[in-house]
Amino acid sequence: MMRHFSVRKEDKMLKLKKRLILLIALAAVAAGPLFGQTIPPAGSEGKLIAVIESADASHKEKADACRQLAVIGTKRAVAPLAALLGDEKLSHMARYGLEPIPDAAVDEAFRDALGKLKGRPLVGVIGSIGVRRDAKAVPALAKLQHNSDRDVARAASRALGSIGTSDASKALMRAIEADSTSVNSLARYEGLLRCAERLSANDQKDEAIVIYDLLRGYAAAHQVRGGALRGAILTRGEKGVALLREYLQHKDYIMFSAAVQAAQEMEGGEVTKALTDGLKGLSADNQTLIILTLGERGDASAVPALSDVAKSGEKSVRIAAIKAMPDIGDASAVPVLAGLMNDSDGDISKAAQEALAALPGEEVDAAVMAMLESSDTIQRLMALELIKRRRMTDVAGALLKATKDENESVRTASIRMLGDLAGEVEFGVLVDLLLGAKGSSEIRAAERALSAACMREAIPSAGEVTILKAVYRGIDGKRSADVTKKVAEMVEAGTLSIEASNANFGDAAPNIVKELQVEFSVNGVSQSKTVREGETITLGASVVPAAMVEQLCSALDKAEVQQKLALLRVLSVVGGADALKAVLAAVDDSNAEVHREAIRALGSWGSMDAAPHLLELARKATDRNDKTLCLRGYLGLASRGDLPGRQRLSMCREVEGLLERDDEKRLLLGTLGGINTPGAVAMIVPYLDASGTREEASVAVLGIAERLLKGRNASKFASRLVKPLEKVAEVTTNAGVSRKAKELLKQAKEKAG
Repeated sequence: MMRHFSVRKEDKMLKLKKRLILLIALAAVAAGPLFGQTIPPAGSEGKLIAVIESADASHKEKADACRQLAVIGTKRAVAPLAALLGDEKLSHMARYGLEPIPDAAVDEAFRDALGKLKGRPLVGVIGSIGVRRDAKAVPALAKLQHNSDRDVARAASRALGSIGTSDASKALMRAIEADSTSVNSLARYEGLLRCAERLSANDQKDEAIVIYDLLRGYAAAHQVRGGALRGAILTRGEKGVALLREYLQHKDYIMFSAAVQAAQEMEGGEVTKALTDGLKGLSADNQTLIILTLGERGDASAVPALSDVAKSGEKSVRIAAIKAMPDIGDASAVPVLAGLMNDSDGDISKAAQEALAALPGEEVDAAVMAMLESSDTIQRLMALELIKRRRMTDVAGALLKATKDENESVRTASIRMLGDLAGEVEFGVLVDLLLGAKGSSEIRAAERALSAACMREAIPSAGEVTILKAVYRGIDGKRSADVTKKVAEMVEAGTLSIEASNANFGDAAPNIVKELQVEFSVNGVSQSKTVREGETITLGASVVPAAMVEQLCSALDKAEVQQKLALLRVLSVVGGADALKAVLAAVDDSNAEVHREAIRALGSWGSMDAAPHLLELARKATDRNDKTLCLRGYLGLASRGDLPGRQRLSMCREVEGLLERDDEKRLLLGTLGGINTPGAVAMIVPYLDASGTREEASVAVLGIAERLLKGRNASKFASRLVKPLEKVAEVTTNAGVSRKAKELLKQAKEKAG
């Protein structure tokens, strides 16, 4: 609970800070030009007074002088400023200048003006008296409450409220008693409410309570009644709980919500009990408001009542109760929320899961771990779900124990989660779990866990990086610089992250955004990367620790067939020379499933070092299915977009002579169709003559042609595309393909000139 208490305390401090920031902002708005205004130079008061007294000064000059006197004005400035109070245009600025001056002469000037002014200037002066809380003005303001000008009368009532003395409250009470139906009543009620608040703040609580009680039963305006009830409850302190209980059952929602608002500002278990007792028999809306307040209060004694509400009743109220529990943050809510995770209503179940995931504290973590030890399977599965949702990390031992559970679902879930936590030290345990897995779901879970652990523990490594070519060029393709030597020198010096910038490579294309393209190899595996100016290319690879790879390879000799298949898939993710050697050995396995899975693993290899082996296997294959599998894997590697186009094209040429069946040729066409070079088009053209490959070849030609004609070097390639496009238009039987070919042919001829 201490952990939770500290969180609640921090939340309250944050809220307090936010309120202070808001008050500062409001003060800035209220201060207007004063906020951030330049302070007039010392000794300038006389000059400013001269301006406002001058007959020749403009309105703006006088207004600016009033504004500056608000900053430096003294008693000397009071009379000149007061002389402007009757001026319709400058009265406001005069008051602006007078209000901040800390001298009693200001109050005398305002009181004196009460008997001389009318209309808007008088209303403004009354407001200024309220701002300065001049108690001596109460008798005059009391009379002005009955002024025939409604604006004046209302301003007087509100100013009396701001002054907030006993005499001010009595003046307001007399006005209300004299005419409670007056159109000015609202202003008088609001003024009286302000008086009560001021009296309460000044520890004149008995007087304040009398006013609050009068207003909550007498005032017609709902905001006055509600505010009065709130004040009546809070001002009574501990004795206010009884009044709170009374209004929690009130039929008027305004008064009910005012009572709940008061409860938000009160402390103590009795207040919480009043709220939980008040839940009974209320409408859904009223119950929800109380529940939100209980969550805001954070009192753990509310959990039993919230638990009862969460179990049954109207759906919206149940969900509100569930969502309030994380705000309270007490571990006693865990069993209830855990039970609701299996509720037949999906929304209730989801809310319970989210609440449990958000519930803070070590006690809650302990409760989750206790659920994992439960004899009930559902409870154990819930615990595993909560461990994941709460991102609990120090649970590897408990998860390892759960992998031996009698229930397959529990075993599978724990294996999967263990994979998210296990590192190199625990890796052997995951391998053993795979070898001992009893069913397909456990095998899949162990396989995913092993792959996840390998990827998480992989160490960034440059390997042997060789820079093949590097070009820094403008994106318009017109100007470029060969920076191969520079990039190679940076790599040799140990820099593997290279920024595409003028600082590194000079300005190859002034006033043009540039890009850096680097063709390189890591441990003999070719790659190509391109980034825009200001971005960074990282040259390197991630290597799984050798000890982990060794454990996977060793496990192949001990594994049953299904486990071997899983290990081969993991090794294809891991990559590297040792993993490749193990997979190649598995190609010769006597079991047909293992043999085929090994070939598939080579086809999904993460680097190009598997490609030569797939090509060799395809050449030697005596089984047609094996050959197709090898070709598919090899061409899949050749399809990788991170390889230079010429390397991919070379791979296609290597394999072309092995293709016998139309389905194998269509695999080649699919790969060639992704290589955006005229050379790829040239390789495709012969396949336009065969009925079994004609349509696939046509589509491949169109794809390449369309991309090349949109590229930077369209005019350069256009002439080489004309004849292939003419042939596609001639041989295809697909009307849509024919139409597209003719469109592209027209573009190619135009660009070729």
